[in-house]
Amino acid sequence: MWWIILVLILLLSLIMVYRITLRVGDKVRTAKVIKMSLHGKKTAKLNKQQCSFCRKRDKKLAFYSDEQGRVVGVCSVCRPQAERRALMRL
Repeated sequence: MWWIILVLILLLSLIMVYRITLRVGDKVRTAKVIKMSLHGKKTAKLNKQQCSFCRKRDKKLAFYSDEQGRVVGVCSVCRPQAERRALMRL
């Protein structure tokens, strides 16, 4: 009689351990999911470069060489300022 009770307790404990490991496995699998909505915002800034004068981001910059020989990227708003300084266009 004791053997039957012991076997039932053992079976119940094995079933409980099995169910717990399944739940832990499900949590691990769902933790690997990456939300793409968080990553989409970074790609919008990659296409734009920063103007060297006003620091605003613009898709299309004109590049000039300044007095020290460095390359300067200029947006369409700051382009007259670069031409007044007589910067050489690249």
